[in-house]
Amino acid sequence: MMGKKRAMLLGLDGADPVVIKRLMAEGRMPNLEKLLKEGTATEGLNMMGVFPTVTPPNWTTLATGNWPKTHGITCYGNHTLGRSLGISEMNWDSRRVESELIWEAMEDEGKRCIMLNYCQAWPNRVQGSKNVFIDGTGLVPFLRSSADFQKYVYLDAEETKLREIPHIVRKSSGDCVVYGDQAEKMDKVNGDDLESMAGGYHFQNAGEYHDDTPMLESPSFVMMGNSVEEAANGDVIDRQFSPIKDAKNWPEGTPENAKEAVYVMNSGLDRRYILITASNGKDYDTLTFYKTKKGAPIATAKVGQWTEWILDNFILKDKPTKVGYKIRVTEIDPEGKKAALYISHAMNMENYSYIYPKDLGAEMLEALGPMMYWGTFFRHTDIGDEVVVETWEQNHQWQANAAKWLFNKYPDWQLFYIHLHSIDLMNHWYINEAIPGSHPDWQRHKAAIEHVYKINDAFIGEMMEYLDGDTTIFVVSDHAATPRSPGYKNPSIGELSGINAKVLSDLGYTAVKAIDAEKGLYEIDWSKTRAVNHRTSHIYINLKGRDPEGIVEPEDYDALVQQIISDLYAYRDPVHGDRVVSFAMTREEMECVGMGGKHCGDIFFQLRPDFQFEHANCPNQVTNHGYSVGCVCIMSGAGIKKGYTMKRPVRNVDIVPTICHLLGNRMPHEVEGGVIYQALEETK
Repeated sequence: MMGKKRAMLLGLDGADPVVIKRLMAEGRMPNLEKLLKEGTATEGLNMMGVFPTVTPPNWTTLATGNWPKTHGITCYGNHTLGRSLGISEMNWDSRRVESELIWEAMEDEGKRCIMLNYCQAWPNRVQGSKNVFIDGTGLVPFLRSSADFQKYVYLDAEETKLREIPHIVRKSSGDCVVYGDQAEKMDKVNGDDLESMAGGYHFQNAGEYHDDTPMLESPSFVMMGNSVEEAANGDVIDRQFSPIKDAKNWPEGTPENAKEAVYVMNSGLDRRYILITASNGKDYDTLTFYKTKKGAPIATAKVGQWTEWILDNFILKDKPTKVGYKIRVTEIDPEGKKAALYISHAMNMENYSYIYPKDLGAEMLEALGPMMYWGTFFRHTDIGDEVVVETWEQNHQWQANAAKWLFNKYPDWQLFYIHLHSIDLMNHWYINEAIPGSHPDWQRHKAAIEHVYKINDAFIGEMMEYLDGDTTIFVVSDHAATPRSPGYKNPSIGELSGINAKVLSDLGYTAVKAIDAEKGLYEIDWSKTRAVNHRTSHIYINLKGRDPEGIVEPEDYDALVQQIISDLYAYRDPVHGDRVVSFAMTREEMECVGMGGKHCGDIFFQLRPDFQFEHANCPNQVTNHGYSVGCVCIMSGAGIKKGYTMKRPVRNVDIVPTICHLLGNRMPHEVEGGVIYQALEETK
């Protein structure tokens, strides 16, 4: 491989340049600090992202060099002018991207590219591609390959029977997460719509695996007065309660004082056994897990320990299927009267539908084993905070191992794109309770976020092993996040993929009907609605002749847009009396910030930081309480100046042309950014 130029884009979703500078100064991100000393960045380590400051638009820009108006990904979800305003469409799909992607331009000139969990990379759009794609449809690889949901199991001698409380499937994506069972509840887009959504790029040769990752649409989630975060941040975990009994009918040699319990997997279809024993013969301290009482143990662990991977078999869709999961013991009463354990999501080890080429799947998962999903439950408790960090450590180690395995499998690779989502999710889950005055345990929550930065730094360190004189590394993020001031909440405007109706309802533009007010279920009364807030940052006029439900006459359009903008600026938070909206733009005006086109609303707005959802509807670079919404950009390795601080502003659109320049490849056809010449060694 010597002499062949290569580039890595290491995407840290949600990483904040302000936090990174602080952690590096404290010596807590040594790998990134070393990379920076050997490379180039701005003084603030920052980069200007695109609007809105949410995942899909920014990662698409970092893969195309285009503004959202051009590539068509204008929010977390999608809406296309002329379709029903009551429909939200899933944006995590390469077929929605209306521009050429960098790996397509690279492959056009014979270069092999590897995409590991990179947003908007799946499915592969080129028939017979030599490129390698590992998922890209969610926040971590194979999220939709969950064979069983995460569980917390309480063992108690006072329980009389096994019972289970299943998790609640939430149709809102307010948590930035769509689990497999949620995706199954969404309707597939008709095949006739695919070409129109591809915006003129005809992907009729896209490959046989695309049906496994459909473009999805569903009725827009409607919020009226409830916080999306409150709905999303509840416990999403199955809970089981199982009686502890004296051990009976176990093989000879089982300790006389052993106790037993059971837990169930695979939607209650499979029962597994637990033996509770005392290693010193007195104090109970060990759980051993069995498929049957007569069989060999499948795992064992003490308090604070994880088992090894448990490779099991479930009947899925009427066929035996290999799955993998782990157990973490969280509590054992020395008297053997109580115990508790966490069971991770079980991964389907035979689902290769998110791997291209498909025949790579069995070999890859056999070599690497299962991947840990994040464990998120009982947030803001000691055990919940510990387990989520531990699961991220295991998840990112798997992704590092996967990257190295792929590099070894395909030594001719020249471009590697990966996206790691741990920092962003930790921001959503913890940042509003991680500043003074926000929560009694704010310091522990702050530490949990910072620990995940350390985990990402370790991943970067493993990738730095490939800095061989011919390889360039770009460490970037799509946005960061800021906390709201204690006591502040979003008044119900802006939402990741649906309709947040309360503010526009209060202003008299959106009419709603209660389906079940006690449960917070509402629907839009389109016959009386003149405008709706759709997704994080868009307001649509319900226009006659364009929108199926339209009631606003075209001649009234301009005046209505201006009146809504005036009312948004005049709107005050009902609790604190502060202005909520930072700015609002018409369709003409929004083009100056790279928005516009058929996937944008009639008004584009952003909120002040005390009212946003950590990011998504607040401008880049804004700061609050020692955090920012800015993007990170650090470049190092072949062709990059060493120890250089740039004065030139860097933008997301500039990354693709710079990579292409370094690798001597043509740029994607629609590229709009420019080469960052000031960072290059050849520039004096």
